Amino acid sequence: MTAGFGPHLTPEEFDAWLAAGLDSDRARHLEICLECQARADAERALDEQLAALQLLSPAPDFADRVMQHVAVPRPVTIPSMQPARRRFLATRRSIAVLLVASMATSVIWTLGHQATLVSIGGWLLTQTGQAGWLAIQGVASNLIEQPWYGAFRSAVDSPGRIAAASALAAAAYLAGIYALRRLLALPTQQVAHAGA
Repeated sequence: MTAGFGPHLTPEEFDAWLAAGLDSDRARHLEICLECQARADAERALDEQLAALQLLSPAPDFADRVMQHVAVPRPVTIPSMQPARRRFLATRRSIAVLLVASMATSVIWTLGHQATLVSIGGWLLTQTGQAGWLAIQGVASNLIEQPWYGAFRSAVDSPGRIAAASALAAAAYLAGIYALRRLLALPTQQVAHAGA
């Protein structure tokens, strides 16, 4: 690139130069820059060689010869949708009948076996309660067996220690909020180099 004459011409600008539509400033650069002149000469030579090539076109019967080798499938006939609609409606009706019949059977069985349902419900409630208490006991026993549990229990034995820990946690929380507020506050002064 020649200093002071701008960047080299782009491919689009060379195309504009070949079509005699290049901007005057860029044309002045092309007159001065040896590298752009060499590339412009190469572009002109290539353009002239391409213009000298003979245009080719297919033979007149080319399309017919290609279509002889193409297997065109027969059009597909679409059957009437009436039987499918009838089957769909029949399916919907049969599903509705099945649902109503199963609900009626369930109501009849429930009315005849209320004692069985009550015993099943009581058994489920008992088993759920036992499983819940077993889970709570397991968690509590695992917690008590931890090596740090003794130190924690002795630390919270006195109400004064609990109050001091709560006050310390509240002070740390407030300090964190204050620090976050300071970090998120917008600067009130202009930065010296911001406008430069």
